[in-house]
Amino acid sequence: EMAPDAVIFATGSIPLILNIPGLADSGYVTAQDMLDGKYEIGEKALVVGGGMVGCEAAEFLCERDHKVTVIEMKDTLAADVSKENRVFIFDDFKRHGVQLVPGAKVTEFFKDGVSYELADGTKGELRGFDSIVLAMGSRSYNPLNEEVSKFVPQTFVIGEAFKAPGSALTATTDAFNAALEI
Repeated sequence: EMAPDAVIFATGSIPLILNIPGLADSGYVTAQDMLDGKYEIGEKALVVGGGMVGCEAAEFLCERDHKVTVIEMKDTLAADVSKENRVFIFDDFKRHGVQLVPGAKVTEFFKDGVSYELADGTKGELRGFDSIVLAMGSRSYNPLNEEVSKFVPQTFVIGEAFKAPGSALTATTDAFNAALEI
């Protein structure tokens, strides 16, 4: 009805949900939903994923007196966070006693935790949690561009809708460049 000359899609991303045994039945909450206040988190929380979103979720929880453990597949937690900000995150974690389990690939989910495997083949479990918070990454969410591009002369997909994970700087740059092309 509006017959636009151009449409810019900034539809963002959605949480990445990997096909790991037990995940569907674990009662997990995504970090995004938790940070949006959609769910209450129990006293003991396991955050699965130690990138920027997982660390933000863990920081949010520990600052509200939850007992938090973070498990991350990579050897470095918060690898996608600037060096300056990592200092503050890890200070917070130390002050609040957050347990960190880097280099651990989750192999199965349970209602109260996970089993994992280290690079050397050592297996372990983290159990006894009230809540599991999933922060395993994100994938682009762009459900409209293909259809809309059939009847709109110019369409642009920007930010995390184009490539996830992203940043505010990337999204702003994408928006600026799209505006210049219109």
